[in-house]
Amino acid sequence: MAAQRERGLCYNCDAKFTKGHRCNPPQFLCIMIQDEDSDDILYDHQEPPEVTVETEPPDTELELDNTPCISYHALNGFLVPSTLKIAGKIFGKPVVVLIDSGSTNNFIQTRWAHHLSLPVQPSSHLKVTVGNGETLTCGGECLQVPLQLGDTVFQVDLLLLSVFGADIVLGIHWLPQLGQIVFDYNELWMEFTCDGVRTRLQGIKQTNLHDSTNSSLRRQLHTNTVSQFLHISISLDETPPKHHSLTPVIVDATAPQLFADQLHDLLSRYEDIFSVPIGLPPVREFDHRIPLLPSAAPVNVRPYRYPHSQKAEIERLVGDMLTEGIIRPSSSPFSSPVILVKKKDGSWRFCVDYRALNTITVKDRFPIPTVEELLDELANAQVFSKLDLRSGYHQVRIHPSDIEKSAFRTHEGHYEFLVMPFGLSNAPSTFQALMQSIFRPAIRRFALVFFDDILIYSTSWESHLEHLQLIFSLFRAHKLFAKRTKCAFGCSSINYLGHKISGRGVES
Repeated sequence: MAAQRERGLCYNCDAKFTKGHRCNPPQFLCIMIQDEDSDDILYDHQEPPEVTVETEPPDTELELDNTPCISYHALNGFLVPSTLKIAGKIFGKPVVVLIDSGSTNNFIQTRWAHHLSLPVQPSSHLKVTVGNGETLTCGGECLQVPLQLGDTVFQVDLLLLSVFGADIVLGIHWLPQLGQIVFDYNELWMEFTCDGVRTRLQGIKQTNLHDSTNSSLRRQLHTNTVSQFLHISISLDETPPKHHSLTPVIVDATAPQLFADQLHDLLSRYEDIFSVPIGLPPVREFDHRIPLLPSAAPVNVRPYRYPHSQKAEIERLVGDMLTEGIIRPSSSPFSSPVILVKKKDGSWRFCVDYRALNTITVKDRFPIPTVEELLDELANAQVFSKLDLRSGYHQVRIHPSDIEKSAFRTHEGHYEFLVMPFGLSNAPSTFQALMQSIFRPAIRRFALVFFDDILIYSTSWESHLEHLQLIFSLFRAHKLFAKRTKCAFGCSSINYLGHKISGRGVES
C-alpha cells in the first residue's frame, strides 16, 4: 500500500488514484474459516462461502493519513455537550478557547493570528477536513504559541483556519498532553494535573441573546466573525378590517360592561376613519412647502445601484403608489435617489434620499414638544386610549408649486410626490403644526399629540367616551385616517412614546 501510494496509484489496482476512483473490475475478498480440528478449510456444504465483502478505495486519503480534521460545531461555534469554552490569553491579550474532543489538531482564527502578529509558517497540511465532509484550505501554521489557560502556559502549534464562535480550538493533539482529565459539562469545568499541580479551568457561561445594531452586523461581516446570519420576518395581513373586527379590546378587566357596549357602538359609527384612504388628502392651510436658498440650482443626484431583489420591490412599491395616486410621472429638473428601509414587521419602507435637497432648503423653526413636557399634563387621568395615523405623512399634500422639488428617480423612471414623503428636512415641523392645528380644542385638556401618535386621557369612563367622540369627529371633519391594528381603547394602563402610563403615574 505504501509503495502504491508513493507512485500515486490505487491500493487495489494499478490505475492512477483520483477522488471518486472505482476499481475496474471490482475486487472481492473471500472470507474462509479454518476448522480447529482439521487442516481443511470449511465451506457450507462444500459450496463457496456466503459472505463476501466488496472493497473499494476510500474517496479521500483521510482514513490512511494524518489529514487534520475539525468538527462542524467547532468550525461554526455551536456549543454541544463535547465542547467547552474557556478564557485564555496570548501575549496578555484575551482570547476565547474552545476545547473540542471532536477535532484532531489545534486551530486559530486567521484574523486573530494577524491581530496578534504571530509568525506564520507554511504548513505541511494544505487541507483541513470538516466533520460534514467539506474540505477547507489551511492558511499556514503558527508554532509554539504561548497560550495561557488559568495559571498555566502551554506551547501549542496552531493551524490557521476561519473558525467562528471562538478564537482558538484545541483538539486531540493538545488533550493527551494533560493525562487524565475530568470534565463536568453541567458546571462547565475541566480538571487535570500539569507538572504535578492540580489545575481546574472554569468554562465560560453561555451568553444571553441580545439585539444587534446595523453597525455591529456590518463590523461582524467585515471581520468575518459570524458564520451565518438568520433573518425572521413577519407578514401581516393588510386586508381592510371588517365591521366585526372593530370590536374594542378592553385591556382593563374592571371596565364596566356598559362602557364596553357604548365604545363598540361609537367605533361602529366612526368606522370610516379606520378605513384605507382613497385618493389625495384635501388641500389644507399646512400643505408642505420646500423653500430653497436664493440662487440654489436644482438638485439632480443619480440613482443608486440596487440588487435585483430590491429592484423588484421598488417596482412594486412604485406601482402601488401610482395606483393610489400619491405619485405621478415627472419631467422635473430635480431628482433624488431612492433607498429601501426595513420596517419592524419585515416589510420595506420606501424612502427618498433628500439629503442634497435638504442642504439647500431653508429650515423652519416650528417648536417640537418634548415627551417629558407632554407627560406633565396627565395628572389624575385614569382611562386612556391611543390612536395611530395610517401613513401619517401621506395624509398631507405638497403645495403645488413645490411638487417638482420632491422628484425622485429609480432604475426604471422619474416620478414626483403629490403628498409629503419621508426624508424632507421640514416635514416633521409641517406635520406637527398640522396636528396641533386640527386637535387644538383637545390638546392639554384631554389629548396629547406627538406627530402621528395621539393619546386621549380622562378621569372617568363616561367622560372618556365624550372625549373619544370629539377626537373621532375631528378625524372625520379633516379626513384623517387611523390604523385600527395600532390603536388601543379604554385602557387603565398604556404604553405611549416609550413610557408606561397609568393612574399611578408615568413609568419609563
